[in-house]
Amino acid sequence: MSPKKSQLVAVATDLFSRHGFHPIGVDRILAEAGVARMTLYNHFPGKDDLISAVLDRRYHDIMASLRACVEPTSSAKEQLRGIFAWHEAWFTTPDFSGCLFERALAEFGTDYPKISDVAIRYKKNMMAWMGDMLKTLLPEHAATRVASLLLILLDGATIDARAFHDPTIATRAWGVAEAIIEQEIALTSTNSVRR
Repeated sequence: MSPKKSQLVAVATDLFSRHGFHPIGVDRILAEAGVARMTLYNHFPGKDDLISAVLDRRYHDIMASLRACVEPTSSAKEQLRGIFAWHEAWFTTPDFSGCLFERALAEFGTDYPKISDVAIRYKKNMMAWMGDMLKTLLPEHAATRVASLLLILLDGATIDARAFHDPTIATRAWGVAEAIIEQEIALTSTNSVRR
């Protein structure tokens, strides 16, 4: 990515994170980035393309950060705990302002696939990744179901952390997640004994 394109994406990311997508116009992004309008349109045909690039960059940054944080040699439960711990650390950062993917879906819905597809890809890949971890503990159907519940817990924790300025919500969400996992393990063991 060229320096000017990176600068535009970085400035737009900050503005969209703090204020939302619709309230921030191209003129504000250009003013804060110190970039000419023609430079913007050389890199992005329209604002939707810039939003898509912002979300794509955020997607890659988050996934790389999460994967680096989660020790691959740890147990599945420790890896999952690491994902919740990563969220808690994120919630304590000064620039934390909620989930950009959630904001994109809230503002655009699914009528703008150029924008919503990145947000949905993030959710699907997070769920699949956690599901893969859970498959070492649970049958595939149970792992998939529990992974979807863990994603719901992470989404809720992110919203509450922003609303209440309480990063410890991630630890409490992990407590619920762990209880769900343990309950599913117990159910699986009970069902396998009955067979």
